[in-house]
Amino acid sequence: MKKKYIIIPLIIAAATALAAAVALSTRSRNSVPDNPDTLIGNTSGNLYNGGMFCESDGYVYFSNPYDNNALYRMRPDESEAERLIASQTSSINADSKYLYFYQSGSGSGAGFGYVVSSTGVYRAQKDDPKNIKCLDKIVGAHVVLAGNSVFYTRAGDTVALARIDISGENREIVLEKDILPASIDGSYFYYANNDGTNLHVMAMNRNTGSSRKAFAEDIYMPIVEGETLYGIDVHNDYALVRINLSDGSRLTLDAVRTDILNVTDSYIYYQTSGPEPQLRRIAKDGSNMEVVANGAYNTINATSRYVYFTQFNSTLPVYKTPVSGAVNVTTFDAASAAALKALQ
Repeated sequence: MKKKYIIIPLIIAAATALAAAVALSTRSRNSVPDNPDTLIGNTSGNLYNGGMFCESDGYVYFSNPYDNNALYRMRPDESEAERLIASQTSSINADSKYLYFYQSGSGSGAGFGYVVSSTGVYRAQKDDPKNIKCLDKIVGAHVVLAGNSVFYTRAGDTVALARIDISGENREIVLEKDILPASIDGSYFYYANNDGTNLHVMAMNRNTGSSRKAFAEDIYMPIVEGETLYGIDVHNDYALVRINLSDGSRLTLDAVRTDILNVTDSYIYYQTSGPEPQLRRIAKDGSNMEVVANGAYNTINATSRYVYFTQFNSTLPVYKTPVSGAVNVTTFDAASAAALKALQ
């Protein structure tokens, strides 16, 4: 009988230890580690163009229009392409552990990481996409991860810029304006004022929420890198310009009307309009302008290997060209092949 009384406490102790281990594992799995304040979840140019591609830690995460804009990942060379979440995604951002994105609807089926249809701002674990959390169930767009904060536009009586911690806590409205939140450099959020009277470039301290005027002229889609601003000069026939924020000096990179742009390490990719619209690229110093493709294109997104884009008013096919080196436009066949495999 003594053995019986000894064994029972041992079983209880083992069960308690197992329960504690499971609880610890669950907490570790769901923990949200702090990010460095300097972390930005995607490039300004990609976010201006819908945030359809986001490169992080050896992978490219992308919204696949061949599969109803489901969330996929692949290597930068387009190998190992696979579906992660079947819901429609855009404004993709990443830190070391999680993806942050806007979900605009349900996907095409109950595949790996499927999420029930619900619009809003979401966080999903990179290595376990089924571990997903809605940070704010809203109608909005334009998600931007900066440090330990997620900024996004939130629709209501008016459109405003909201902020929430990456943990899903401390939700607040930080700017009562309808802006395109994309350009972050250092501690500042740069945006076109858009108050009905001007598009002056404003700089909002993302830690304090206070704003100041950075440049007193109307610039659309400003992208700031240090003391240099790239953008579209509204009062200069929408020319593509580069501006020195220290002394206000400017260089017109291309005088042809520009609709959208994306700035990469070596080039600015931009879409011109007019009688003969073209997708072009130009070196950041204004040299070596080249035509990438004739016609009207948008959703210009860049990775370390390629620039991806689609025709205006069309989601398919997706085209690409090497981000540097010779222009060579082809179709994004890896995305269609991965979509076919996922749907099968």
